[in-house]
Amino acid sequence: MFGKKSFLIALSAVVLAVLIAGCVSSPAVIEEKPVAIVSGHPDWKPVMWRNGDNISGIGPEVCQMVFGDIGVQVDSRYVGPWDVVQEKARTGEIDAIVALYKTRDREKYLYYSIPYTTDPIVLFFEKGKQFAYSQKEDLIGKKGVATVGDSYGQEMDDFILKANLNVVRVDTPQLAFSLLQEGKADYFIYSMYAGRTVINELNLSGFKESGIVSNQSFYIGVSKKSPYAKYMRNINASLERLIAENKIPTE
Repeated sequence: MFGKKSFLIALSAVVLAVLIAGCVSSPAVIEEKPVAIVSGHPDWKPVMWRNGDNISGIGPEVCQMVFGDIGVQVDSRYVGPWDVVQEKARTGEIDAIVALYKTRDREKYLYYSIPYTTDPIVLFFEKGKQFAYSQKEDLIGKKGVATVGDSYGQEMDDFILKANLNVVRVDTPQLAFSLLQEGKADYFIYSMYAGRTVINELNLSGFKESGIVSNQSFYIGVSKKSPYAKYMRNINASLERLIAENKIPTE
């Protein structure tokens, strides 16, 4: 009986020695800092735009600060046109969209942060062909142009469908302005700041704009399939701090 007990004690000592030796000789495992893949609209300056293989602008800067607060790096990638960006967020291929308006359809696959900046929407016209705009009904009977995948606020989106407005969708704002110049559209509905940027960068002339059609809020949209979706409370707390400290970039 005594011999068996001694054997078990000796065996335990050998096993413990082997385990300790293994721990000492094996290198420490250092986890890499996690990286969130984000993207945004390629033609919506100054909030977000394509810059080679990346998306630059206010939106990515805000995301870098917010995700940085939870110890997560951000890779702001160009992944395709705006409708493709939204689809990749739906499937979880990207973790977040750096800036977008809130709509019912998007809420099905995104968790929305609190709003962090606003964006005025206007109508652009060819000079000399503008018409008075005071309410959405003024668009009935007119030929409009808009960019693929874009929202102009839930109310306007609903009205476009309900009133069956004649709105053609094109891939880029440059094409939209071309349709105005060619007389194939009466108005182009778009972001005031983004539209002005396109006009200035392409040195376009002969365009006018309406008063503000609506003011829309920009949010960060986190894919419900992203591992970072569980941090929405932290993301909102970070945004609240940045807003309170007036640290949201403006240009």
